[in-house]
Amino acid sequence: MKIELPFPAKILWPNGRGHHMRKHKAAKTHKGWARAAALAERARAPEGQSLHLVVTFHCKPSGPLPDKDNAGGSIKAYQDGIAWALGVDDRHFGQPVVLFGDRCQYGKVVIEVVAG
Repeated sequence: MKIELPFPAKILWPNGRGHHMRKHKAAKTHKGWARAAALAERARAPEGQSLHLVVTFHCKPSGPLPDKDNAGGSIKAYQDGIAWALGVDDRHFGQPVVLFGDRCQYGKVVIEVVAG
């Protein structure tokens, strides 16, 4: 399963600053987007297999590239939404593999869920 989602909001990044309720609202929104995208793929979790996430960040045209640790932390809401859609606990995903692709106009994240 491969889904494409918007670039995570700045407040969701580990170094993001802001009021906790703004962060909660952004996380809830991002979780819903991930769930809807996973449901649109009609994906199902394979039985008895571990799941891994391969996440490719396509950053915005300007600005520095984020480091892999912060990028992995920024997609926690996306992980929760995908796990919700698949009907599994997000602890089954393990540590995501973070890659960086070409830059694009608004930025995006492509998440691939692989079994094994």
